[in-house]
Amino acid sequence: MRLVKIEIYGLVQGVGFRPFVYQLATNLGLNGIVLNDSSGVKIELSGELGLIDEFIKSLKTKLPPLARIDKIVVSDGCNIYSDFKIISSKDSYKFAPILPDFAICDECKNELLDSSNYRYNHPFINCTNCGPRFSLIKGLPYDRANTTMGKFKMCDKCEAEYKDPLNRRYHAQPIACKNCGPSLSYKDMSGNILSTYENGLKDCVNAIKDGKIVAIKGVGGFHLVCDALNHQAISTLRARKNRPDKPFAIMCKDMDMAKKYAYIDESEARILNSNLKPIVLLNSKDKLPDIIAKDIGKIGIFLPPTPLHILLLNMLNSPVIATSANLSKEPIIKDYETLKDKLRRVCDFALDNDRQIVNPSDDSICFALDEKAIYLRTSRGLKPSILPLNLNGDAPKGCFLALGALMKNQFAIYKDGLIFSSVYIGDMGSVATKLRFDELLESFKSIYGFEFDFVLGDAHPHFGFIDDFAKSYEIHRVYHHHAHALSVMLENGISGDVIALSFDGTGYGKDATIWGGEILRCSKGEFDRIMHFDSFDLIGGDKAIKNIYYLAYAIAKKYSLNSPKLDRLIPEIQKDNLDKILKNQINTIKCSSLGRIFDAFASIIFELKSVSYDAQAPMMVEALYDESLDLAYEFSINDGIISYENAFKKALVDEPRIAATAFINGLANLSLEIASSYNLPIVLCGGVWQNRALLKKTIDKFKVNQIEYYLPINEPMNDSAIAMGQIYFGLNMLRYNDKF
Repeated sequence: MRLVKIEIYGLVQGVGFRPFVYQLATNLGLNGIVLNDSSGVKIELSGELGLIDEFIKSLKTKLPPLARIDKIVVSDGCNIYSDFKIISSKDSYKFAPILPDFAICDECKNELLDSSNYRYNHPFINCTNCGPRFSLIKGLPYDRANTTMGKFKMCDKCEAEYKDPLNRRYHAQPIACKNCGPSLSYKDMSGNILSTYENGLKDCVNAIKDGKIVAIKGVGGFHLVCDALNHQAISTLRARKNRPDKPFAIMCKDMDMAKKYAYIDESEARILNSNLKPIVLLNSKDKLPDIIAKDIGKIGIFLPPTPLHILLLNMLNSPVIATSANLSKEPIIKDYETLKDKLRRVCDFALDNDRQIVNPSDDSICFALDEKAIYLRTSRGLKPSILPLNLNGDAPKGCFLALGALMKNQFAIYKDGLIFSSVYIGDMGSVATKLRFDELLESFKSIYGFEFDFVLGDAHPHFGFIDDFAKSYEIHRVYHHHAHALSVMLENGISGDVIALSFDGTGYGKDATIWGGEILRCSKGEFDRIMHFDSFDLIGGDKAIKNIYYLAYAIAKKYSLNSPKLDRLIPEIQKDNLDKILKNQINTIKCSSLGRIFDAFASIIFELKSVSYDAQAPMMVEALYDESLDLAYEFSINDGIISYENAFKKALVDEPRIAATAFINGLANLSLEIASSYNLPIVLCGGVWQNRALLKKTIDKFKVNQIEYYLPINEPMNDSAIAMGQIYFGLNMLRYNDKF
């Protein structure tokens, strides 16, 4: 007989891992115990050596769907057992992960649609392998009393499943059925309940069929929902929400329905069907009303993430618009009273439920490339997360907070070898978003007892909310584009120097100008700006981000360009005004941002004066990209300055499809030229790389030329990744600053 002790680290709490171990051990005839502790799961076994070896092998190969093993440590044990038991530990929750909300699993979906099943058509069906977690939790340990399900007393049948370690609902905290769980209520926007339960769902479906806009409460908050085939309903939603152009995502009943409206390859289908159920950006078949996603050639599609959405789509049998219910630049709304207060003039009705949401979250968004998901937003299904430090050497002791960026904010916390990453929070320009940030941070601090040694934030002087922490903590600022590079380095475990192609829209540079088209040589703690796109005058500051013809004129003026396109785009009287601004340098600042250069380029080729949402212009350029055209504009490099004069000269005479393709191909060629000049790994970072055509063309060239390159793994390329870059910078401080 052999006695062993097994320590398991990773995502192994709250994911059905202990009952998995119980079943595995009892099936093999092994005796022992399994328990959670402050760092993971501990197992003690007594039995034959061969059976224990088989047990350890099966741990790695037969994991529960939501589990993740980062490390297994096996040592000699000292106890002999006569059976196998699951036992509890008082400190098991100290650093237990707060898991994200997951989409419904296939087993629950089958039960939902099985008329002979106890939970047939139950809109809140879940088990250990799926369902809500983060949205419900109020504190640790993660048990029912510390969630918003605590007010629902389990019936005898649910409680029996909850206590049975051989049942997949063992310790599934949100477990419930129609007899003991949450209920639906269909309401008007004055607070009146019009119908409940199945009738409420039927009334909701009929309202959508009639062209109404209904707010439906999901796992992480309310969606605004309307018929995706009803042009008038979509137009009404745009007008009421003051969202003239920004694309809407659609939710489809199943993969067959999704394939009616988009081209979907095998990897895209796998991501759509995953337990994350993210919104996936796909090539559109142009069979939907063009008002959904105009001029971009793409459509965002996701499949029903919850049992409620499955029931809804099955009854409708047609796609729906499903967009976050919020005011512009504010967080998603999580409760009916706030919905009624803020959006009563936007939606006609609401399908509410009495399962309270503590922590709201948006849908995650991605596109597929090389069979992998490239994320634009990480939230439901992905965040919050706890990850072990993935770098060589011992993890330094300490605790600090990384505040992230002003745009697309999410924060991160480091504590003794673990990195805690928040959900997507949003743009920090509104009081509501700042309040959401504060609430979520206080929740993390309260649950885990964090005490920060210092706080890190962006170097931009307008990054004002870092000052809120100055009274209590030492604060440090990290340059934006360095943080972009560091985030990719951290995720990929890179400790040496890299060359970073850090391309985005706006970031504060060392010279107090706006950067965004930077070639940086980066280490963990320092960086050198070795090249950058030629700077131009950003007229009007932030106004130029919307009025992109300002950018086009500034670049045309810089390079002395003239064309009928420019004359049509910018009348003489406007040119006179802009000339005065440029001559007197009124509210202008130097800018090297490739994101803004993209905007200016789009302004010229489309003769487009303004945009209404972030990345609209580059998405329009990408939509025209033609892989069959073998042509590219040239970008020259002189003394570290990248000139784009040639590209703009040619764009003034070429037709838009030619110009868009040549511009993107030219940037890919430029990236290869730069990468080939250095014997260092290449990091691609910043929001510009979310242009799928540019990213694909560039990495295809890198592969052919055997360039070592790195992309983000689980973080977006945009500003949501800034916090993780700040974490890497802070780790360097912990290692080399004796004070910490």
